[in-house]
Amino acid sequence: MSVDLQCVVKTRAVLGESVLWHPGECRIYWLDLKAPAVHIYDPATGAAESWRPELGTPMGTLVRARDGFVLSGREGVFKLDMASRRLTRWVDPNDRQEITMFNDGKVDRQGRLWLCTSDVQETEPLGGIYRLDADGHSVIQDRGSACGNGPAFSRDGRILYFADTMMRKVYAYDLDPASGRIGERREFVTFPEAEGMPDGMTVDADDHVWICQWGGAGVSRFTPAGKLDFKLELPCPLVTSCAFAGDDLDTLYVTTATVDMDQAALAQFPLAGGLFAARTGHRGLPEPVFGVG
Repeated sequence: MSVDLQCVVKTRAVLGESVLWHPGECRIYWLDLKAPAVHIYDPATGAAESWRPELGTPMGTLVRARDGFVLSGREGVFKLDMASRRLTRWVDPNDRQEITMFNDGKVDRQGRLWLCTSDVQETEPLGGIYRLDADGHSVIQDRGSACGNGPAFSRDGRILYFADTMMRKVYAYDLDPASGRIGERREFVTFPEAEGMPDGMTVDADDHVWICQWGGAGVSRFTPAGKLDFKLELPCPLVTSCAFAGDDLDTLYVTTATVDMDQAALAQFPLAGGLFAARTGHRGLPEPVFGVG
């Protein structure tokens, strides 16, 4: 497969994450969890800008909401008005704030936000999966991961995919769209050590799952049965999140990181920490908006 891959913004992010497409603005948003920073990129003009909110590190995830954005961080979940750069503290679903932190998150097909937490040291299985509804009500759905990542949802919204990064596993849960309840988890994919660890992910229009590989220098596409279909190779090892963007949702944007890379590694991978864009021949699905279902 011929792929057009470019590094479109050379940010040298410490921990790039949570990339998303805003169709109304035709712009890409993503985070540097460790800076912390919100980055914005306009594919039409190539213009890029950054904003550093006054928050502790690391931040967690950024999603579109009915009236702006929702941003999670160590201090809880905030509503964000990007036009005024104004953060408003909203709720804090994390019932283990002293020992866990928000990491990745995604909105399901019914407009509910699913947030993953991780052990602060990313060593003990203390993290969980929380469902946050538009009224601020939250429910803990599962526990037992040292570093929770993903998540992503099948095309019909009936499967939740979740990465237990430190265990190198991605699980699938049956999801009841009406109630928001999930069933027992089952193993979807296990990554061999040479392929790194699973991180952020997205689902395309063919219902295939694209999974970023921390330490694996790429994004792999899997069939709904968990069979490897294709790997997009990137010129840097720490690959963190991905999302389809553009009017036709035919460009895959990918974030990367430089955290813990020494000077030799940075010299070897000069594009590490950048934002990449790839035309893979596949199209994505529109990402739902929090509170709109």
